[in-house]
Amino acid sequence: MGSVMSDRRSPNEHSDPDAASGASGSQATIPAPGPRMLSEGQVVALWAEFKSGVASCPRDAAPLALAVDGATKSYRFVCTRCGNASLWFDVAPTGIQVRGGDDPSGPSASDD
Repeated sequence: MGSVMSDRRSPNEHSDPDAASGASGSQATIPAPGPRMLSEGQVVALWAEFKSGVASCPRDAAPLALAVDGATKSYRFVCTRCGNASLWFDVAPTGIQVRGGDDPSGPSASDD
């Protein structure tokens, strides 16, 4: 039995064959789209959307996954398609508390 190859591409792959092969035939090369951080305002709106059903990425409308860190009781939205992500955030009775920091790759250390 033969295998079937998919034509699906990652959103980070170039669709221009010249760009993928390294050819420099054109002056205007469009960079591959990459993940961007979601703002604090977007996180607040997405949390409300998430609680009422499914939250969608503001960039490409794909579903967002909710990453959970049980040790620090924090959450993070990550787009299942393009990789957009929020900073880690806490859910408090007073509202969403986005954890500051330049590194969105992991939660902040626990304060206790």
